[in-house]
Amino acid sequence: MRFVFLTSIFIFIFHICTAPALDFRLKISNLRSLTIYADKWHHELELTRFINDLGHRESGNNWLSVNQIGCFGEYQFSESTLRYLGFKKITLRKFKANPNIFPRPVQRDALKVLINVNLNLLRNYTHFIGDTINGTLITKSGMIAAAHLGGAGTLMKYLNSNGEINKKDVFGTSIHDYIRKFCQYDL
Repeated sequence: MRFVFLTSIFIFIFHICTAPALDFRLKISNLRSLTIYADKWHHELELTRFINDLGHRESGNNWLSVNQIGCFGEYQFSESTLRYLGFKKITLRKFKANPNIFPRPVQRDALKVLINVNLNLLRNYTHFIGDTINGTLITKSGMIAAAHLGGAGTLMKYLNSNGEINKKDVFGTSIHDYIRKFCQYDL
């Protein structure tokens, strides 16, 4: 009987002593899950803000826009870029005839694909993030925007030359301009 009594007391004490630990572990686990959710939500908000601002800079957020050199859509894609991304059936001629072949949601999807392609091409250039070139902080968002403007290769030349090679598009906007304009997003 004494053995049963001592065993019962031991089980009771063990249960009381471990209950807060289990509750604490559960709270820590919930806190981690909440932090992961908040980080994902913050990233999605920043990406949306970045995409909207890039569209505004490129076309005034006009998904029907066509510029003088034949780039079209909200993000001013060239036909060659769209072919490279796998959107082979979308051409300037077809877009002008029927813009609904490249609606705004598809344009946004194409931009996200381009961002991922550029990030992959720039994977060996992430060590530049945090550096300052020509008085401008190099950030991931600035690099993504600059790669959108002139291509990943042009951005690589800019970074490798410490800003000496600073190509401009036909409208006079330079790689440095986009790095500076889009440096403030937390991507």
